[in-house]
Amino acid sequence: MKIDWRRSQERDAHRIQVEENSCTVLLGAAGGGITVPQLLETKERYLVGEVEILEDHSAAMMFRCYREGEQEPRIGMRFGLLPHLATRICLDLDLLDNRTIFTNRTPGTLKLVVHGQRVRREEVACFELGMEDAFHDVKVRFSGFYTTDEAPTEFPVPEKKLVDEFGQWKDKEWPGKIHSLEELKAALHGQEGKAAYPFPEWNEWGGDSGRKLKEGTGFFSTCKTDDGRWHITDPAGCDFFSLGPCCTNAGEDGRFDGFEKCFDWLPQDDPEYAEFFRTGSSRRAAYMPVDHFKMVNFPAVNLKRVYGSAWRAKWEELAHCLLMNHGLNTRGNFSDLRLESPSKIPYVQELAGFPITETLIFRDFPDVFSPEYQENSLRYARQLADWKDDRMLIGYFLRNEPEFNFVENLCVADEVLRNPAQTFCRRELIAFLREKYGTADALNQSWGTAFTGFDALEQPLEDCSHRYPQSAADLREFSRRLIVEYIRVPSLACREQDPNHLNLGLRWSQANNLDMMQGWEYFDVFSLNCYAFDPTKAMDFVKNAGVDLPILIGEFHSGALDRGPTATGLKGVKNQEERAAMWRYYVEQAAAHPYCVGAHWFQYNDQFCLGRFDGENYQIGLVDCCMQPYPELMEAVKESSQRIYRVKNGEEPPVSRVPESIPMIGY
Repeated sequence: MKIDWRRSQERDAHRIQVEENSCTVLLGAAGGGITVPQLLETKERYLVGEVEILEDHSAAMMFRCYREGEQEPRIGMRFGLLPHLATRICLDLDLLDNRTIFTNRTPGTLKLVVHGQRVRREEVACFELGMEDAFHDVKVRFSGFYTTDEAPTEFPVPEKKLVDEFGQWKDKEWPGKIHSLEELKAALHGQEGKAAYPFPEWNEWGGDSGRKLKEGTGFFSTCKTDDGRWHITDPAGCDFFSLGPCCTNAGEDGRFDGFEKCFDWLPQDDPEYAEFFRTGSSRRAAYMPVDHFKMVNFPAVNLKRVYGSAWRAKWEELAHCLLMNHGLNTRGNFSDLRLESPSKIPYVQELAGFPITETLIFRDFPDVFSPEYQENSLRYARQLADWKDDRMLIGYFLRNEPEFNFVENLCVADEVLRNPAQTFCRRELIAFLREKYGTADALNQSWGTAFTGFDALEQPLEDCSHRYPQSAADLREFSRRLIVEYIRVPSLACREQDPNHLNLGLRWSQANNLDMMQGWEYFDVFSLNCYAFDPTKAMDFVKNAGVDLPILIGEFHSGALDRGPTATGLKGVKNQEERAAMWRYYVEQAAAHPYCVGAHWFQYNDQFCLGRFDGENYQIGLVDCCMQPYPELMEAVKESSQRIYRVKNGEEPPVSRVPESIPMIGY
């Protein structure tokens, strides 16, 4: 079915031009949209069409699904698009069941994320294409839209030069942009020097040698002082506040499949640069289809163009100079750490391959009561043998951002009952209810149900706690047991393999569900990623939930549009001066919290202007794609680090200047 745009209606938007096959609209900055009424008249699975952002920056677009009488969308898909590039998109309406948060990329479309609550298609009263909140009205052109049951196989990209020979976005100028190989050489050579912490009280690990809190164990450990503050201590027993960037690597791979003709220079067939190109297939999550990709690491190409075969060693030198000389004492998660080339500064490490099971309960939540989960946890923990004696390793994360937790207020036990599989989790849930109630009649009286017996729970049951509200307390209780088991099994396996290092937890994506605060007693440090301008509220949620552990912020960042790539990331600010203000405000507010022991910026490098593996193309680095540091940000880093231990211990207040923000361009 073809979409006739003449039938659509606007919300906080203004039509500039409309025809049967196309519509140009100015979407309001508050998140305007335009309806697609014909989606209510068909059951075809995919919505396909071309979208062009008629601005000089990327945009975070939205496909929203509303139920009758509701002012907020029940579920939505957020996806990013590059500017001035007509892009074919394909939206899968089967994803209204919320079974995934992420999808694989198609050329031109950046990262697509599903947010909200599951909804049946027949419940949707309004489908709308629109935009996330922006810092101004945004002009967009929609054309050639139709519905189909056959997913398109071709996603053509216009033959337009988008990327220069250094991997920079062509259609934009900024101070310090590299225009020649000579400029690149001068920029990199100017950063060479000796790496050393600039503060005399800092010891070899970046701890405060004047604040010895306990006898050193030879490894990083934790302690809580009499004033109620949690601390990490370095191997000598001194106070250690962990600061540094994630992804501290020599550049980052970016996707270029479908974009081959959009580069000024792409040396994919030059054997001298073959190490920076890779092709292949991968599966991001067990429940997602295989994705096929082509990748290039332009920052590493730039390094080799300057330093030849010594490029990696020179990058290590440059990175250590940048980090240590500005008072950063940690290489954060996802960093390229090679056992044959030990880190000169402390680091954290995420263990690979968090244990899953062949049958999943919901998204990436495994059948945690199964023998398979136990066996896979033992296998997973064995990788710690390679690191267990490394004194520079602070600790390990079990994994990053469990995807089931992106559903707000999720009750995992509801998903156990909804899933038709005869899982060990279902068996344990039924046993839990048998033990509590004894008979089905007693269960029915408590829940307001009419089950013929406990075996009725072996059949799929949709949204139990909503259909039968009196069941909610029991299902929440069992959900908490599920989370504890999810954490307990791999944590004990890891402790058996490595008694020396800190278990840094799961890097939860958000702190708003009390169920997810369970199992904390199996961690040494509670970690969460917090994209805010002040992490205090999130840390207070954890603390007030009864978690008595040090808290580590695994990720935060901000980006601006005055330099580099065309999207800000998950927190937007006005310019580079405000990125500097954001670092100081966030880090010092974090340090002032009595439970906080560190904050890690995401990430070391700007992301590739056409998008990394999943499409993120954010201006969020300490350095750009030519390895030039952002001077405003790095000066702020050093200023905060110089006083961080005094702020941490309540001797000085955190800075009070709040950064000037803009709505994010992030997906």
